[in-house]
Amino acid sequence: MTMRHRRFAAILGLLLTSPIWCRVAQAAAGVAVPAGTQLSTLKYNDPAGTVVQLKPAEQVAFLFVYGLQNLESNCLSTFFGGPGSLCSLDELAKGVRGKNGIIGLNTDPAQDSNYQYKLEIIGQDCVIRAMPQHAGLGGFTYIGSPSGMNGNFYYNPTGADMIQAKRLGEMGYSGKGFTR
Repeated sequence: MTMRHRRFAAILGLLLTSPIWCRVAQAAAGVAVPAGTQLSTLKYNDPAGTVVQLKPAEQVAFLFVYGLQNLESNCLSTFFGGPGSLCSLDELAKGVRGKNGIIGLNTDPAQDSNYQYKLEIIGQDCVIRAMPQHAGLGGFTYIGSPSGMNGNFYYNPTGADMIQAKRLGEMGYSGKGFTR
């Protein structure tokens, strides 16, 4: 190997192991939990209050589903400045103009390579799903009316099959999450 090739190999090695390069590669793999956002302890809705342990990618999926449910509640409420009807996922990704500002997400869920997100509107109810795109990740679903928290969140740690899902009892987060 010539001196020129050794220098090139050394520079390439530094670039590939540089913290900046590693962060770019990590970001391309999925979306991270936003800075300043902290999940509360999640628990199943069982008599023992079993704690749910989420992987980082699952935390992101939970934040999107929980945030979308809250945004739908805001969309339904004209009292809080919403348009008075549920909003589509595309509308929430772009932002919906409300009386008190923009209602929407600060990150497009389509950027998350670990999950596919779907939002189905059925009258005043909705189904919000986070379906894992890789083995080893759990799936999330919200079913119900976002107004007045008349719905339930479900989690299946083994994948997207909601037949195996269990209802979540305690959940939440502090910080902005993915909402504007």
